Amino acid sequence: MNSIKRLLPYLAPHKTRFLQASVIMVCVALVNGLSVWLLKPAVDFVFINADIKKLKLLVAAIPLVFLLKMVLQYTQSYLMSWLGQRITQRIREDLFRHMHELSMDFFWKRKSGEILSRLTNDLGNLASGLHFVPLYLVRDSLTVVVLVCVMFYIYWQFALIAIIAIPLAAMVLAVLGRKLRSASRQSQEIMGEIYHRFQESLQGMLVVKAFNYEAGAIRKFNRENDLFFEQMMRYFRATALSGPLMEFLGSLLLACIIYQAGWAIFRKRMTTGDFFTFLGSFFAAYQPIKNLSQLNSTLQMALAGADRIFNILEETPTVRESPRPVLFKSLRQGITLENVSFKYPERDAWALRNVDLHIKPGEILGVAGPSGSGKTTLVHLLLRLFDPTEGRILLDGTDLREFSLSSVRAHVGLVTQDTVLFNDTVYGNIALSKPGAPTEQVRSALEVADASAFVDAMPEGGETQLGDRGLRLSGGQRQRLAIARAVIKEPAILVLDEATSNLDSASEKGVQQALERIYKGRTVVLIAHRLSTLQNADRIAVFHRGELVESGRHAALVAKGGVYATLFKFQQLGAEALEPAASPAPAAPDEPAADGAVVQQ
Repeated sequence: MNSIKRLLPYLAPHKTRFLQASVIMVCVALVNGLSVWLLKPAVDFVFINADIKKLKLLVAAIPLVFLLKMVLQYTQSYLMSWLGQRITQRIREDLFRHMHELSMDFFWKRKSGEILSRLTNDLGNLASGLHFVPLYLVRDSLTVVVLVCVMFYIYWQFALIAIIAIPLAAMVLAVLGRKLRSASRQSQEIMGEIYHRFQESLQGMLVVKAFNYEAGAIRKFNRENDLFFEQMMRYFRATALSGPLMEFLGSLLLACIIYQAGWAIFRKRMTTGDFFTFLGSFFAAYQPIKNLSQLNSTLQMALAGADRIFNILEETPTVRESPRPVLFKSLRQGITLENVSFKYPERDAWALRNVDLHIKPGEILGVAGPSGSGKTTLVHLLLRLFDPTEGRILLDGTDLREFSLSSVRAHVGLVTQDTVLFNDTVYGNIALSKPGAPTEQVRSALEVADASAFVDAMPEGGETQLGDRGLRLSGGQRQRLAIARAVIKEPAILVLDEATSNLDSASEKGVQQALERIYKGRTVVLIAHRLSTLQNADRIAVFHRGELVESGRHAALVAKGGVYATLFKFQQLGAEALEPAASPAPAAPDEPAADGAVVQQ
């Protein structure tokens, strides 16, 4: 009932059209009763009394009645299809909008395949239910009511026997409905896992093949596919049982009615035409009742889908806008972290613990530390993708929670290690934050990112479509477009999270020089695994196991002999070990020219 109540606001704007469809469905039910009623004059007056005039009238009436029925059925089907599609469209829009309003912890806790399943499979089941359930529920229920009235009019004693089927059918539908709902909900949850497996393999096919993991991936998929098969067979067993069971109950009633009707005709209590009309009404009512029993499976699957969809719509963002948000315009006093601690959702370990840090306006702050030390978590908190579990972050002395989310993010340029590009043109991907930006501005950002040369070499230049996730580009090319996308915002705060990790030494040096030219006048948070890129930073903050353990310039930290010095020493040893391979062998004649990017591992 909760899901049905949630659907009512989507129906409210279209109540006039639904009322029109309901009136049409009432007319269809009446015409169904009229078409059966024609059996009485056909038998009594035409075939028994041989009345030629009545025969002519009957011949003229039959096609007219069925023509009217055809027009009414088409109209009702069109109106209900329109309603179903319009409501589904609204729900789809609300889902997409609401997902963009949710905080990152929602996506952190859920598999993307599961979310995709709700947006596709569950919404499809709901759309099917919105289309067929009201149509058949209203029309067929009214048809049964009209036909039962016809039976009562002809011979009420037999009609009482016939309507015994109604409570019996209700009990059958109630029992089967519970089984259908349970099986449907579980099958849709498993389908989410199946979507996830497909997505994992599609996105990670390189790793699957490189590590000969095909058999393992297929084994996991088959296990979940078998579970889905078992749940769907539970669903189909209940569905398959409903129709034959209703037929069997109907056959018992039919045998009883025929026996009683035979005696009534022999005793002249009813005419042959009455009997055939009654029997026609009984058989005509059987199909709508059967439809209703089978419709129960569609209803239960739609309700299970609605439950899962509205579960998403009922999610609330944990990162909430302040009731009276302050607009962030520029950074004058700096960024301050006061005793900041943070845990990711459903994790026990602290990603950051008791961090106190002040970043001055215009300062270039390098952030170093081993993997898992909390460097990227710092970025998440600065962008307010998450809020600190403990402590607070201040911008110019004001709690970050007090600022408008959009105004803060509008002044932060971000380049991450994992570059995300959309299926759009080069220019479209760069100008995400500035739709309609002049071509000259986009070109300038490309030049800063050392990307203009390979973009100009593309078939359509900046108007070239990049394809799904930008897979037509190398890793280094994608990274340079991400840098251009951050540069075009002209941000007050520039956050580079392993921004040059996918570039070779030559490209890294060119991009680094370009980035250094735009550092002036901006506060820069430079996270890097290669410590050589941090040597010119004003200050380096060193994290270890979520704690800020060291802070200072490169030379001082190396001399101190702590965590930073150890990391730097290991990187130097690694560089020396690779030195003999510094001069690459000549490329083979058919080898494509290098574009300055390395292959992602």
